[in-house]
Amino acid sequence: MGNLIRNERLKLYKRPSTWILTGIIVALSLIGLILSNLLMGSAYVYDWRWSCEQEIEYYTMVLRENPEDAEAAKYLEINTYRLENDISPSDWRSSALEEYASLKYGSGYGDKSGLITIGPDGQPSDGTDGGTAEPDAETLERANALKAMIDSNDWRSYVEQKIADLESGYTPSANEDEKQVSIEMYGLYLEYDVPPSSGIYYGDNTADWRYTQIQSICANKLALIRGEDDYGNLLSQNKRARLEEENAVSIQRIATDTPPVESASFLGLLESTVTSMELVTLLLIVFAGGIIASEFGTGTVKLLLITPHRRKKIFWSKAVILLEITLITVAAVFVLAFLLCGAFTGFQGIGTMQVMTLFGQTARFPYLLYIVMKMLLLLLPALAYGALALMLSAVTRKSAVAIAVSLLLMFGSQIVMALIVAYTSYGGGVIPGIKFLFFANTDLAAYLPSSSGAIGAIMGTSGGSLPDNSMTLGFSVAVVLIYTACFLWIARDSFCRRDVK
Repeated sequence: MGNLIRNERLKLYKRPSTWILTGIIVALSLIGLILSNLLMGSAYVYDWRWSCEQEIEYYTMVLRENPEDAEAAKYLEINTYRLENDISPSDWRSSALEEYASLKYGSGYGDKSGLITIGPDGQPSDGTDGGTAEPDAETLERANALKAMIDSNDWRSYVEQKIADLESGYTPSANEDEKQVSIEMYGLYLEYDVPPSSGIYYGDNTADWRYTQIQSICANKLALIRGEDDYGNLLSQNKRARLEEENAVSIQRIATDTPPVESASFLGLLESTVTSMELVTLLLIVFAGGIIASEFGTGTVKLLLITPHRRKKIFWSKAVILLEITLITVAAVFVLAFLLCGAFTGFQGIGTMQVMTLFGQTARFPYLLYIVMKMLLLLLPALAYGALALMLSAVTRKSAVAIAVSLLLMFGSQIVMALIVAYTSYGGGVIPGIKFLFFANTDLAAYLPSSSGAIGAIMGTSGGSLPDNSMTLGFSVAVVLIYTACFLWIARDSFCRRDVK
C-alpha cells in the first residue's frame, strides 16, 4: 500500500498543472481575504453630529416661519441637546430624549396627548381665547423626572422607571407572559450592570455588545412564547432548542465578559477564510474526476493491473492521495491567511475566547481553536463532493463527464436549495423527506456562529438557511458521511469489478 501511495504521489505531484491549480486556489482565497479587509476598512461611518447640525438648521428655519410649530420645537430641542452633550444615536439618552420631548410637546404630528390648553389668565381653557398648550401636572412631573435622569446620565433610574411602568400598566403589553419577558430584560441590565441603548441606527454601532446580547435573549424568549418565528412559521422542537441554546450562550458571554468577535478583527478576518472551502471543493472535484478516468483514457490502467497489487488497494491509494492534496491545500490557505491577517491587524485579539454549545453544554474555549474546528468540519462536504467526482470518474471512465457533472450538481443544487429555503421560510411548508437528501445537508455553516453573522444571531435567525428546522448539526454530518461512504463504495466496486478492455 505504501508503494502504491508513493507511486500516486509521484504521478500527481510531478505534473506542473497540479501545483498551478493548487496555487490558483490558494491565491484566490488570499485575494478574497484582502478584498474583505479593504471593504471593511472602507465601510461608511455615519457622522451623526453632522446630521444633528443639519436638523438644527432645518428646524430653526421652520420655527422662524412658524413659531407655533410644536413638532419643530421638539426636534430642535432634541438635536441641540444631543449635540451639546455628545449623545450618539445608540445612547439610551437618545430614546429618553424622544420620550421627554413627546411628554413636553406632545407625540408630534399634531398629537397633543398629555397636554392641556392654558388661557391668558393661567387657567385651563378650550383654546378659543388664544391660550397655549402645556403639559398637565402629572405629565410635567414625569417629563421633569425623565429630564433629570438624562442630565445626570442615570440609566439605572431610567431602567427602574421602565420596570415600574410595565408593572403598573403604564406601558401596555400584549399579555402577561410578554410583559414578564420585558421586565426580565430590564432586570438583566441591572443585574449585569449593562447600560441600555436606543438601538443601532444609521451605521452607529457604539452600543455596548452586552446590550445586543440581552436584546437577543428577549427576542428569543418572545419567539418561544409566541411559538413562531419572525416569518410566522411555527417553531419546531429543534428550533426551540436552538433558541434556548442561544440564550444560554448569551448569558454565558455576559457573565464571563466574552464579547463576540468583530468581522474586522484578526480572528474575524481569519474566520472569513472558511469560505475558501468552496474553492477547495472545486480543486478536489477536478483532481478526483480525473484520477481514475485519466488512467483509462491514457491506457496506463493496464500497467497498474498487471502489478501484484489488488485493485482495491490501487483504488484506496488514489483516494488517500486525494485526501493528502486536499489537506495540503487547506493547510497552506490557513497558514498564509493567518500571517496575512496578522499583518493587517497586528495579531490583536488572538487570545479572544468563543462561547457556544457543544454536545448540549455551553462551552468557552479559544476562538482560534474554534476556527480550526470549523474549517475541518466544513471540509466534510468538500470531501463528499470529491467522493462523488471519484465515483463518476470510476463509473463513466471519462474525466470531462465526471468533472462537469459534479460541478453541475454542486452549483445547481445550491440554487435549488436556496429556492426551497426561501419557499420554506415564507410559510410554504417543509417538503417531506427533503432533509434526507445529500444536497440539503452540505451547508454545515448554517449551524455554526460566525463574526459575519452577528446580526443574524442577535435577531435569533441563525439556522434560517436550513430547508427543514428539524435538522441538527449531528444529523447533517451523519447524512454527509453516509453519502460519502456510499459514493466511495460504488466507486470502489465499479473499479474492482468492471473489465478493462
